[in-house]
Amino acid sequence: MNTAQPTAINSSSPLHGVELGLNRSAGEAVIRRSELRATFALQGGRTVMTDRYYSAPLRFSRSFRPPGGGDELCVYTSDVSPGVLNGDHYRSDWQLGQNTHLMLSSTSATRLHPTPSAPSSVNHHFQLEQGAVLEYFPECVIPFKGSSSSLTTTFELGEQAVLAYADIWSAGRIHRGEAFQFKRYRSLTEIWQGKQLAVWDRFGLKPECDDPKPSAALMGYTHTAALWMIAPGLGAAQLESVQSTLPPDGRMLAGASVLATGGIGVRLLGMAAWELQEQCLRIWNSLRPTLLDKPSLTFRK
Repeated sequence: MNTAQPTAINSSSPLHGVELGLNRSAGEAVIRRSELRATFALQGGRTVMTDRYYSAPLRFSRSFRPPGGGDELCVYTSDVSPGVLNGDHYRSDWQLGQNTHLMLSSTSATRLHPTPSAPSSVNHHFQLEQGAVLEYFPECVIPFKGSSSSLTTTFELGEQAVLAYADIWSAGRIHRGEAFQFKRYRSLTEIWQGKQLAVWDRFGLKPECDDPKPSAALMGYTHTAALWMIAPGLGAAQLESVQSTLPPDGRMLAGASVLATGGIGVRLLGMAAWELQEQCLRIWNSLRPTLLDKPSLTFRK
């Protein structure tokens, strides 16, 4: 449970939410922390945000209800800075109350800037209570040339909770010729169903030591995606529908399998983030009307 007390969103202090630490040996600022927290509850048959807090440069960009008058709430987050800079540490915490339904995305890519003196990190934590639904489709993660960064995303699912999460990654600013020019990148996704670990997905790459071109994990592609879908009753019977939605081998390469604890995981390789994003939505939308009794999901930005 998030026990933080409600906190004013805005502050007159320009350093509100920004913590600067000094590296005594190097004499350089190495730490800047930014936090974002939100709590959701079902009130009057609709999901509402009951508490929120953020510190610069993270913020809530907008929240609205999709057409149709359902119980869902759609929320976009944003980073008002150029991106995750040297020594930055971002953290977000999300608490979804019983039977709430949140559609979540970001307004721009997670841009991991060069880290000449201190690595950066991004951590997301989600807790879904019984019957809660989370559809999380953030923009792509892009490690810039010279960056050393990590991304950790953790989900704790209560009974009957539903999760659809698309994790999309680029090998750098491809259009600027920076493919695989970052120093190091690490990511970890954990999904817990009660006390049972349903997904433990770890990826790490250090291009100077690990040549990505012959890598069996990348096979010459520059972008990756993982789509994790967990819902009551979702398993082998729905796998055939998902597999029929996968793109043919070529510009994208994809495969799907049933998770040991129930649910479906999909892996995709590609050459463009937007293509993988569209494909992940297409796959989820092949199941969404049946699982949630709702129309296809779209994000308008």
